[in-house]
Amino acid sequence: MATNALGKSEIVEKAALRRLAMVSAKHAPGTVEHDCWSMVHAVKELRRLNGRKVSRMNRMRPKIEREGEVAALEYCALNQTEGFAEAMDYGTPELTAEAIVLRHKDKFSEAALAAARARLVLAGVQIDEVGNIVSVR
Repeated sequence: MATNALGKSEIVEKAALRRLAMVSAKHAPGTVEHDCWSMVHAVKELRRLNGRKVSRMNRMRPKIEREGEVAALEYCALNQTEGFAEAMDYGTPELTAEAIVLRHKDKFSEAALAAARARLVLAGVQIDEVGNIVSVR
């Protein structure tokens, strides 16, 4: 799907990536688990599209298996990852662990919430008081 969208337009390419990420996740939409796996699939696809060796997120997947999605996302929010830079470079901040943490704030520590908000703001993302992405500069 994302490959077919290449060269159409930037909007179509990003929409295809978002859709691919959403349908690849097996959990119920709207859950932290679904959003986490959507992020994993999106970063994997971004790496493939950029001609990078497609890793299966060799650190993230075992962390999820050992500690769960919430702990893995908390770790990502507290420690900037390559996936953050890749999603931001592509213009899809909503697919970052930081955005997921802010969307599910009741599941994460205050430290993770503060780090996620600060990283997104520093990257030029405007966030409303609830934690939703408003715009990207």
